Amino acid sequence: MKKVMIVGTGYGQLPLIDACKELGYYSIGVDFDLDSMGASLVDKFYNVDIKDILGVLNLARSENIDGIVTMQSDLPVPTIGMVNQELGLTGVTYQTAMVCSNKDKTRLSLQKHGVTQPKFLIVRSVEDAFSAAEKIGYPCIIKSPDSSGSRGVTKVNHSRDVPFAFKEACEYSRSGEILVEQFIEGIEIGAQTFSQEGECVYCLIHNDTLCENGYLVPNGHSYPFNQISIDELAVKKSIGQALKAVGLLDGPANIDLIVTPEGSVHIIEIGARVGATCLPELTSIYTGLSWEKLVIQNALGDKHTPQEIKGTACAAYVLEAPKDGILTDINYDYDLSDYSAYSPIIEVTAKIGDEVRIFRKGTDRVGRVVVKAETVEEAEKIALELKSKIELVVA
Repeated sequence: MKKVMIVGTGYGQLPLIDACKELGYYSIGVDFDLDSMGASLVDKFYNVDIKDILGVLNLARSENIDGIVTMQSDLPVPTIGMVNQELGLTGVTYQTAMVCSNKDKTRLSLQKHGVTQPKFLIVRSVEDAFSAAEKIGYPCIIKSPDSSGSRGVTKVNHSRDVPFAFKEACEYSRSGEILVEQFIEGIEIGAQTFSQEGECVYCLIHNDTLCENGYLVPNGHSYPFNQISIDELAVKKSIGQALKAVGLLDGPANIDLIVTPEGSVHIIEIGARVGATCLPELTSIYTGLSWEKLVIQNALGDKHTPQEIKGTACAAYVLEAPKDGILTDINYDYDLSDYSAYSPIIEVTAKIGDEVRIFRKGTDRVGRVVVKAETVEEAEKIALELKSKIELVVA
C-alpha cells in the first residue's frame, strides 16, 4: 500500500484524506493541532508543526513515504518542497516552494522575467511604508508577504490608514518584511492549473467575488468563466509566463489575477497548491475529474493522461458571520427539496457557542454553499439565494 503524507489535517485537508481512502492509499497526517478535524481520520497521525521542515522530513524518511501533499494553504508548501527535494519525490521543488510562499520573492521573480504585475516596494518599517505608499500612490495594498488565506492584506486609501495596515500586515509576517503594492483597478479573476513534466496540462479560469468589507478576501468562485470583455488567450499567456518565471512546472497552482479595463493582465499571487474557498470541490465538479485524486496521484509520480473537461456550471460561496461575537443561533429559511435540481452542498462548520468573526481571512468562514446548474449565472444566483436564507445570529 502506497504511503501518502498529508501536511496539515485541518478542514482544508479533509478532501485529500477522503481521496486517499477512496484510492486505497495509507494516509499519514502531520499537524501541530491534536484536535484538528482530520487528525482522527488519517491512518496515522503525528503531532508536528507543518512549518517544522526538519521534523516533517525526518518523519517522511522514517515512514518511507511515496508522496507528500497539501491543499488550500501556503504555509506547508516549503516543507513539502524540501521533502520532495531530499527524498527525490515528484512535485514542487524547494526553490519554487520558497518563491511561491513568499510574495516578495514571487514579485522579484516575475519582475526578472518581465511578467506584468503591480508596482511594488518591500519595506520593514512604518516610515518606509509611508514613503513607499507615497511613491506608488493611493489607493495601494499593504500586505504580509509570507502569510496565507488572505491574512494581513489591507487596501489603503489614505496616508492616515498606513499605520493600521502596516500593523495588520506585521501580525502575519514571519520575515518582518512587508509589501506595499499598487492597487490595480479592474476585474479580479482566478485560475487553477495543473502541470506535468514541464507542461501546463490544465489551465482553468474561474470567476471570483470579493468581500466588500475592506479586507479583499475572496468569498466566492464559479465556473465556467463568463467575463466576455476579457481575452482568455491573453490571460492564459500571462499565466504560462508566470508559471515559467517561478518554476512551477509540476503539480497544481492557484493563481490570482486582475484584468484592467484596457485588457492588461496583472499577476497578483501564485500559490503552489490547490486554491481554497471551495475551489477543490468546484474544480472537480466543473472538470468531471477528482482534483484531489489528481494531486495525490501526481505526487506519487503517476502519469496523468489529459481528459476532456466536462464543463458543468457551478458556484460556491462561503458563509460569513455578520459581526464578531458568539454564535447563538442558526436559522434556515428554505426547503432543501425545492433546490434538489441544483445538487446543493450546504455546510455550517461553526457550532452554537463558538466565537466567530466577520470574514477577514480564509479561516474566518463558518460554512459553505455549493451548487450546480445549467449556466454559471444560474449557479451564482441559486448559491447566493441559499446563502441569504441562512441566518447566523451573533451576540
